[in-house]
Amino acid sequence: MARPLPEVLGSPEVVNSLTQNPAIFRFPDGALATVAAVHWRPHIVVTPDSEGKLVVSGPMGNVLSVLAETLNFTYNVVSPADRAWGAEQPDGNWTGMVGQVSRKEVDLALGPFGITYNRTKFVDFTESLFFDARGILSRKGTPEIDPWGFLYPLTGSVWAAVAAALAVVWLVMMMVGRRPGGVVSVSWAAEVFLQNVRVFFNQGLTGVVLGYGGVVMLSSWVVVAAVVFWSYTGTLTSLLAVRHIPQPIQTLRDLLDDSAVSVIMLPMTIVTDTISRMKSGELRELHELKFVGRVRYERTSAFREMLETVVRHEGYSILDTSLTLDLLIAGDFLKTSIIMNMLYVWVRSMVESGLYMHWLTNAIPAVTTCRFSPSIILVQEPLSLANLWVSLLAHSIVCLCNV
Repeated sequence: MARPLPEVLGSPEVVNSLTQNPAIFRFPDGALATVAAVHWRPHIVVTPDSEGKLVVSGPMGNVLSVLAETLNFTYNVVSPADRAWGAEQPDGNWTGMVGQVSRKEVDLALGPFGITYNRTKFVDFTESLFFDARGILSRKGTPEIDPWGFLYPLTGSVWAAVAAALAVVWLVMMMVGRRPGGVVSVSWAAEVFLQNVRVFFNQGLTGVVLGYGGVVMLSSWVVVAAVVFWSYTGTLTSLLAVRHIPQPIQTLRDLLDDSAVSVIMLPMTIVTDTISRMKSGELRELHELKFVGRVRYERTSAFREMLETVVRHEGYSILDTSLTLDLLIAGDFLKTSIIMNMLYVWVRSMVESGLYMHWLTNAIPAVTTCRFSPSIILVQEPLSLANLWVSLLAHSIVCLCNV
């Protein structure tokens, strides 16, 4: 039976061989390591077997298996009682896996861990396996009609060109048109302007006196207005099926400013430790949310239930790594300073060969679908007043003008 790893590392021959040849070193007679792990998909999955022993799988489980086979050691897996990565307590002790490693209760701890200065004073880290950003997972709003959707069939420059063309046509018609009594009256000018507006909206012509020059100008305006109006109505019909899905929480600032939103995050992590040390700024404001009852600490294993209940139906958002928000994951860590050089070599090899990213990607089905879900959807339903209010208003104004 293999001896415990600390006992094996007490041999000067083993230490000398490990130090001089970390890239090719193997424990000659094997070794038994105690490894700490906490369930955090997709990085690592910790489950009990039929005998109650903990078994690790997932990308970090693969890393551990490769290291064990390459370096010729076996291992037992344990989890800290608090199921945490580790945070420093006021008395200087550490909780979670960091605490287990610092107290030498375990030989290694699976990650990925966030590296902070305080942690490096108590434990050693391998080369980084993975870099991930923090994100916010919030519910989307319900599909709604955009009240200004009637403007979207034409761009702003086209609307401006139509307005300018209407003004130019009106001015030219007043100059070249036959004016009653030979003078331009306010009522006749208004009738000419409304005539041009009616043409744009495909309404019938009135009996306003224009003369030969005015008729020619009106005819050219009819052609331009017809092309623009037909293009507009065709595009508008398609856009009426579009519903906008609001996404109010886009940044940390949005989350902080919305007093109706509370935050769910993991306890005793690099995030909670970092924000507690901030003196000002958004991270300090995030830390202070717990003093007003807007922070809820939950384990990763509870995130799925939180997502289906309080996040989806109440004012809660989950703050964690991007991968956690893709699949609600968990993490690991590694230590034992005397074998760091050896572990560096193999961890770097797995990172550079793309093995870890390959394992990680395979552990997250349809990750791009989750991250890039559309914010606009198409629907099929009858027209309603919400779609047509502007058209009805414009029609009412034209009718009043004709009266």
